[in-house]
Parts: sequence; structure tokens; C-alpha cells
Amino acid sequence: MTTASYGDDVSPVSDVRGLRHGAGARLATALAFTSIRPIVGFGGTALLISYAGLSAWQALVALLVVLLLVAVVFGALASRWPIEGGVHGWARQLTGARGGFFTGWLYLCSYVLFMASLAYFDVQRIFFLFGLEPPTVLIASICTAAVLLLATVANTLTRAWIKVIALIAVAASLIGCIGYSVALIAGHSSRGFGDILSSGGSDAGGAWLSGPFLVALAWASAFAFRGFEIPSDISEEMDDAPRVVPRAMLTGLIVGGVLTIIAGISIALVVPAAPEVSDELASNPYAASVGVTVDVAMGSGAAKFLALLLVIATFAAIAVCQLAASRTIWTMARDRELPGSSWLVQLSPRRRLPRNAIIVAGVIGVILPFLIFEIKTAYVLQGASATPLLIAFLIPLVGLLRSRIRSSWESGPFGLGRWMTPVAVIAALALLGLALNALWPREQLYGSGRGLWGPSAITVVIVILGLGVMAWAYRDGGVHVRHHGHVERDLNERVRLGHAGTCVSCHRDLAAGDEAFWNPEAHVVICVACEEVVVE
Repeated sequence: MTTASYGDDVSPVSDVRGLRHGAGARLATALAFTSIRPIVGFGGTALLISYAGLSAWQALVALLVVLLLVAVVFGALASRWPIEGGVHGWARQLTGARGGFFTGWLYLCSYVLFMASLAYFDVQRIFFLFGLEPPTVLIASICTAAVLLLATVANTLTRAWIKVIALIAVAASLIGCIGYSVALIAGHSSRGFGDILSSGGSDAGGAWLSGPFLVALAWASAFAFRGFEIPSDISEEMDDAPRVVPRAMLTGLIVGGVLTIIAGISIALVVPAAPEVSDELASNPYAASVGVTVDVAMGSGAAKFLALLLVIATFAAIAVCQLAASRTIWTMARDRELPGSSWLVQLSPRRRLPRNAIIVAGVIGVILPFLIFEIKTAYVLQGASATPLLIAFLIPLVGLLRSRIRSSWESGPFGLGRWMTPVAVIAALALLGLALNALWPREQLYGSGRGLWGPSAITVVIVILGLGVMAWAYRDGGVHVRHHGHVERDLNERVRLGHAGTCVSCHRDLAAGDEAFWNPEAHVVICVACEEVVVE
């Protein structure tokens, strides 16, 4: 097969085939649930308590309400455009190519930062699990890199490995959340529900809401409910994606969110005074949830088992976050928006996996831990991952509202009807508020000195680098990306390629699981069998 040429600088990538299908509703929901990892409610809420008192778990409730609104709107977008890369592809259609690029860039950077910070905290749990002293920063960084390499290997093997890892993580989270929540609430509560429903300590309600609650909300935005949208990142690998993806996002977020809050409430009923938790955090960030609470309440055996469940759930979340980052790299490479696109867009011959994109996401993640010079730096990395993600969520919502105003929006199988606009407006305003709140410099979260401005500085660097790469990708008026047949502005071509169609050569109807690719010369779908005959 030959391809058209536009010169060395703009020659199109040849032979871009579709990803292999076969993922179903169970895997999609498991991915959302795994990335949310509700068992983190035990550790995360103890940390929130150290910032904002026993009522800090209410920040989780507020965040869940906002993200449910976002998830409902995202369900409508995923239903209309069931394409790989999720928010990147939606923003491209709603705001234009450059808006799509910037959304994908922010989304990608957020998940790379997040998976590195997750791995760092998982290492702390591993050391606690084996009864070791908290590691030095260098040892922790080396171990973190090893965890990220292991996740990369799992992602590059087969999709079956990710499915197994996700299902094990789901079981670990369910056992941990339900079992420990019931045990803690029923047998070890040291206070009543009235104590954790009151405002924060001695502060008046308004002072708590404008101070400690916002601190708790900022940190909750960084670690809680992340990844509910990840099923949309593999839409082209999924059967019946227009219906499966919206259900998976909402089911994962609702179930995972409720379990996270229940775990948080159980810790709030048991956890010792906030100053005790803060003292333990100074030596080991994991000790806040286990070393002080579960260990004291239920014994070291129960604490170690919870640590094991958390290690399993967090490792699975790292692998799923890397999956999301790699699919975004692959879709941006398919749009010729990244350097080395012809290499990044390649799929493994048998499994049809974007291994090159997975490797790049893993390599970047491995480098990041060595930028950590103290425990607080890990908090800075995780905090810095929040604002780019929230802005990436915001961009397609703004594009959707513009489309609604212009009356150009068409719903897919899943829609909200006349409620779409008000829900999108509320979700967009809430996301903007969350992004600004997460970016605000706070000594409680990030320490003093340079760390105080760490998330802001990292966000600025991400934006500047993104603008630089975008200027390169859209040089000469965008001819670099425009003269590439399979990325025309009309996504109907890509949806046909990803989910259905008829082979132009043998005229066979292609089922959702069949492999095919888009011919950039003739603008038609050809099945792999026919393409191989043509090549021979």
C-alpha cells in the first residue's frame, strides 16, 4: 500500500490500524472503580482530619456531588463520540484542534504526575507492611521507580493482565471498605455521629467553611475519585461503547464514591485527636491512617492486612492511570500532535497495544520520583496533578455549552435532554472553583518556602511546555496535522473505524471486534485480511 506524500516534514503516518476490541461493561466499570480506589478513604480522610478536623470528610461529599454532575455530562459526550482518548477527542470536536490538543496535554501531564505520586506513597505502605523504618528519600525514589516499571510491564503484556489486576483491586477495595468500615464503626468508635457532623472544632461554621474546609477540599481534589472517566479513554477497544462507557463511569463513581465516604466516616469515628495524626505524618505519611488509628483500634495484624489491601489497590490504580496516559499519548500521536508521532502511534503486531506510548508514559513516570527531595515534595506532585485535570475536564464542558448555544449539539444514545445546559453550567462553574482552590498556595499541604508555590510553578511549566509543543504541531497554519487523511475534522470516520463499517475490498460487514484500518488515500475502511493481500 502506498501513501500520499506532502514532503518530508508533513508526510502522513502510514497504516494506522484500529486497536483490538473485546473490552466489555465489566472491565470498563472495574477500571473506573480501580482508579477511584475507595479504600484510600481510610488513609486520605485521616490526612484531611489533620488539616480540617473531624468534619473534614464532608469535603469528600462535596467533591463527589460535583464530579457526579461532570460524569453525567461526560456520559453524553462519550455516547456521541465513543473515541479513544476521551476528553482529548471531545474537546477537539467541541473547541477545535488546538483546544483538543491543550486538553489532551493537560490530561496527560496530570496522570503522569499522579501515578508517580501514587507509587511514592505506595512505597511508604510497603515499608510499613514489612515492619521497616520509613525509607530515605533516595531509597523511596528508587523503589518508586521500580513500582512504576512493574506497572509498565503489566501494561505492555496483554489486556488480560490489566483485567486481572483491576478485578483483584476491586476485590481488595470491597473487602477493605466493607469489612474494616463495619468493624471500626461497630466495635471501635470513640465518638458519635454528632461529633463528626458538627463544624470544624471550635471554629464558627463560616470560618471553617472558608478556611479548613477549603484546605480539605483542595487535597480531596488531588487524591479522591480520580479516574471515573478512564473507561472513555479506551472507547475504541470496547464493545457497544456509546452505551457501556456512560454506565461504567457513573456506576464506578457512585459505588466507589459512596464506599470512599463510608471508609472516611469510619476513620473519623475512630481516629485519635488531629494533633496526634499530624505528629505521625511528619515521619511517615502512611502512619496517619494505619499507624495511629487502625493499629491502635484493632491491633497490628489488622493494620498490616489493611496495608496489604491498600498496596494492591494502589498498584492497580497506578497501572490504570498509566493506561489512561498512554491512550492519550496514542491519540495525540494519531493526530500528529506530538514529536515522534510515527513511532508513538505504532501498535504491537499481535496484541494491537500502543506499547511505544505505554513505554513513554512509564519512562516519564520513572524520572519524576528522583525530583522528590523530601516527603512534602510528593504532596506537591500530587497536588500539582489536580489543577491540570480539572481544567482538562472544564474545556469540553465550555465547548459543549457553546455548542448548545449555537443549537449544533446532537445527543447520542445517552443524553440529558433539556437538563444538559443547566447541569453543564453548574459543573463548569464548580470545576473552575475546584481548580482555583487546588492551585492556591497552602503551607499545610505543601510546606513553606519553594514548596508553597510548587503546584503553581509546575502548572505554569506544564502550560508553557504545552504551548511550545502546540506551536510546533500547528506550525505553518496547521498543515502538519491537516494533511493526514485519518484525522479529518469529521469524527464519523474515526467512529466507523473504531466500532463498525464495511470493508471496501471484500464488502464484508465488520463487527465491533474485527480489526480494520482507515485508508488515508481513499478515505475508506479496509479489513486487515484484505490489507495484507494488498500489501503482498
